Amino acid sequence: MATREGWAAIVTAAVLGCSTAASSSGTDDSLSVGSSTTGTLKDTTGTDAAPTTTVDSSASATTALTGEVSTGDAPTSVGPSGCGADVAPGPTIVQTTGGALEGQQLAGVVAFRGIRYAEPPTGDLRLRPPQPRMCAPGLTPAMELGPRCPQVEKDAQGQVVATLGDEDCLTLNVWTPATGPGNRPVLVFIHGGGNATGGSDDPLYDGAALAGGRDVVVVTLNYRLGALGFLTADALAAESPEQVSGNYGLLDQMLALQWVRDNIAGFGADPYTVMLFGESAGAVNTCSLIGSPRAKGLFDRAIVQSGSCNERTLTKYEADIAGPWLQASGCAEAPDVAGCLRGLAIADILTLQPDGYPDVAALGQGWGPHVDGAVIPKPALEAMSEGTHNMMPLMFGANAHETAKAVPPLTVAQYEALVQATFGPLAAMVLAQYPAADYGDDGQAAYVALSSDLKFICGARRAARAAEVSQISPVFRYHFAYDGYDAPPNTAKAAFHGLELVYIFANWGAVLPEPAEYEPNADDLAISQRLQGAWTRFAAAGDPAGADLPWPAYVAADDNGALLDEPPDLFNGVRTEQCDFWDMYAPG
Repeated sequence: MATREGWAAIVTAAVLGCSTAASSSGTDDSLSVGSSTTGTLKDTTGTDAAPTTTVDSSASATTALTGEVSTGDAPTSVGPSGCGADVAPGPTIVQTTGGALEGQQLAGVVAFRGIRYAEPPTGDLRLRPPQPRMCAPGLTPAMELGPRCPQVEKDAQGQVVATLGDEDCLTLNVWTPATGPGNRPVLVFIHGGGNATGGSDDPLYDGAALAGGRDVVVVTLNYRLGALGFLTADALAAESPEQVSGNYGLLDQMLALQWVRDNIAGFGADPYTVMLFGESAGAVNTCSLIGSPRAKGLFDRAIVQSGSCNERTLTKYEADIAGPWLQASGCAEAPDVAGCLRGLAIADILTLQPDGYPDVAALGQGWGPHVDGAVIPKPALEAMSEGTHNMMPLMFGANAHETAKAVPPLTVAQYEALVQATFGPLAAMVLAQYPAADYGDDGQAAYVALSSDLKFICGARRAARAAEVSQISPVFRYHFAYDGYDAPPNTAKAAFHGLELVYIFANWGAVLPEPAEYEPNADDLAISQRLQGAWTRFAAAGDPAGADLPWPAYVAADDNGALLDEPPDLFNGVRTEQCDFWDMYAPG
């Protein structure tokens, strides 16, 4: 790392999104809300195959082998013959391209859970682009959440304590105030978890409160994780007409969005007012979809929450994780590599190293999108800078203390040693930019500031600048700084990674583990209403501003945006000197 190039490589790795490599903190961000027994709000994110035949005629225009997704020129008609067309629609029954679905009437909304949008990616369909769901006759119940995609759960020491999920996991969920004709905007959420953990079954992501409280339709979804969602290999690429592999999890998300385009009108929504929002790894994926020509026309606005807009090259990606994992699998030298990979037991796939388990404070990367020349022709940041991305109203933001829950207590000496070990001969420059004295001689606070800037806050500025100069549609930026929640005495409070999701989804029962209950205070309720209003206004009209929240469009020269706090404010520049420093060495 003695060269500028070596330095740039380290900082570039750090700004590319939700890290999954081990860090010196020895912690991870994989715990969902409610996983701790203390009385504080917890880290909320867990940082978040195609056969050789064409798809069923009831599916939307998708080429299974290449992963091509139609561009949403027109939704596919629903309810073809033999696909539940004989089932009469009703308040809890909706016709879809995959058949008639029966949801559950709740207080204020109808919930449709566990909707299959793809064929099970098992057997010969493992490690291939997703195959659209074939239609099912009769009436299919949609009342239970689908299982998570396969993943591991680890304890605080990093030891695997359980394997979770099911390979047959490609489902989505819809919450709507009412079925039938309607013009409600649609909010589609992609969960985080380092592209290795998480799922739409997390109680935090239940869409009932948001949908019912704001008269919108909310969609959450599962997508393949880890090696099953993002493994690259020459043998897998050889099966593709475009000679590419990996990015299967991203293709899953595109297929789910196509399902929304084709079917959401029956759920009381406007299929051409679809907002995509993702947090952490879900934000990384959202930005990849903004940059991907394959996703053109599948959504109309997007919010990138605490995630980056840059993907690794295939060479770098395979050096980081895919190559070492393939060697560890024992399949690299097999006569039939693809067949060997499809024959591996799920438990073996999940526990092979590197497993890419997420750590929000780490500076390396694990599983995720990569530049393959087809699904992702170029890094999203580059596409936005050139104006070749999917132009639409966009929003980028980060939280003030992203890594606060992932960095352990550090003395000044420990902090300086950590920086020295991480940045080598350039550590002096980093320490000059982040002297412990500026943070009350608290090594933990200094490293939280350093890692939050490097991985999240400065990346939001970089992406907003790139998009603003290349598109006519407005760009917005936010900085979430709220820490007004109630916590036990002597417990530090911070705007940590994923905290904003508590207020967007307003699922207070998901904050603490049962039987404990978190009672939101007045400021909690106020900022929840403020964020819900901003997110739904942006979904409906591409502008988050409202009477309760002034929010001008972003201007790169001013670096302006909304300071999301209680009360809110506006800003011109956030961590400007620090972000200028990182941009000097990692310009994107």
